[in-house]
Amino acid sequence: MPGVDWIKKGWSTRTEWIILGVVSLGGLALRLYVIQFHPFVDFDGAFYINYFRDRAWQGVFHPGYPLLIELFRLIISDGFIAARMVSVVFGTLIAIPLFYLARHFMNPPGALAATIIVVLNPLMIRYSALPMSEMQFIFLELLAFLCYVRGKPLLFGIVSGLAYLTRPEAVVFFVALALLDLWKKRNSQFPLRALLGFLLLALPYVIYLRVETGAWTMSPKTVNLREWETNWHANLKLESPPAGETPLMERWLASIKGYPERMGNYIELLSTFAGIPLCLLGVIGMVRAPNILLAGMLMFLFLPLFGLSPYDRFVLPYIPFLGVFALLAIERVHRIPVKLAGFMLILVSYFWIAGYVSIPEDGTIEYYTAGIAMRPMTHREDVFLDRKPYTAFYAGGRYVEIPNESVDSILSFGRRIQAKYLVVSGRVTRTFRPQLTFVLYNDSTLNRLHLQTVYVADLPSGYGVRILQLPE
Repeated sequence: MPGVDWIKKGWSTRTEWIILGVVSLGGLALRLYVIQFHPFVDFDGAFYINYFRDRAWQGVFHPGYPLLIELFRLIISDGFIAARMVSVVFGTLIAIPLFYLARHFMNPPGALAATIIVVLNPLMIRYSALPMSEMQFIFLELLAFLCYVRGKPLLFGIVSGLAYLTRPEAVVFFVALALLDLWKKRNSQFPLRALLGFLLLALPYVIYLRVETGAWTMSPKTVNLREWETNWHANLKLESPPAGETPLMERWLASIKGYPERMGNYIELLSTFAGIPLCLLGVIGMVRAPNILLAGMLMFLFLPLFGLSPYDRFVLPYIPFLGVFALLAIERVHRIPVKLAGFMLILVSYFWIAGYVSIPEDGTIEYYTAGIAMRPMTHREDVFLDRKPYTAFYAGGRYVEIPNESVDSILSFGRRIQAKYLVVSGRVTRTFRPQLTFVLYNDSTLNRLHLQTVYVADLPSGYGVRILQLPE
């Protein structure tokens, strides 16, 4: 059994817990320190925090992370703080299942080294301070793998179901591990018990999606959205015109054609935020010591098929598995100085992106200021037309995305859904909605359209915000 020889030589269970506790507390301290650099909610975070407070904010997100936010709000009333604390807690707790999972494949010091590499990764630290679902998902994913290697099918299925309720990609590793077990053992008992545990949690949500969307789907993200409907329940029942005009097969062929370029982008992101030494050693470990943890990397191969723009958080779930494989590669080296050099090389590579953990989210401070200014005059049912939900979130109102249409069409849409405010900013008009430029800067246009300014600030800076009250 892995690790037995080391335990006999003085590596006791108590020693493990002490060291793991120190590592976890160090990771917690880092994450609590980094929180100060991220004072604003981001796009997804706004939806997560309001998920169970207002159906219009549910978007295409799964309910697992918002549910934990609500539990934390029983103690912490502020939703933003509660959401970040969920990330901090799970980002800290990741060390525990990761260590015991890694120890299944290597000796305890190697497992500890893999854990340290993951806990100190700058990208992992950053997202442990943000109101995002990634840390909860990664914790549950690692816990599911641990239940699998320890031969606990029902727990494996239940934890995988919790991971699925957090993020839909959990289905990939669950199916991969269940099929692998069936193929290796030629016995359906383990997969069936695992499936029972998974369906216990997943099936009610799938049925809910069927009722809401009219389609059988594992995730609302798989249904095409029409971005300018009033809430996500209506969105999911409609197809956007571009998607409807393009045959499914043509879209798949285009996705496959763009696969190499997008895969290159994802590899670049992974090498940037995991570090080139970790990636290289991880690949060596996969080749020289392949095991069932390869299922944790499987989704990485599928990501480019979905046409998603490469983004740092999309490569987060693969860093823990790379950490384990990298240490498996290092463990096969017999000379201790070389082992230490490999470990230190990974950590040193983090210094290149260490500053990344403190870079605040781009483009939120002006919306925060506008939202806080609007809060005294905003009622919960007031609808803000905006490209992003920041102002509505901080004002305490509801959010609907501005359709990318003419100004007259936008105003007609606003009247149809009874929106009260239109939020226009220099950042948005410069890049995403240029047709609103005159609405932002030209007072005569506002008079002609009978639009009343209720808030305006910093227009000369190019990052100003104007909030207009729409005529009833």
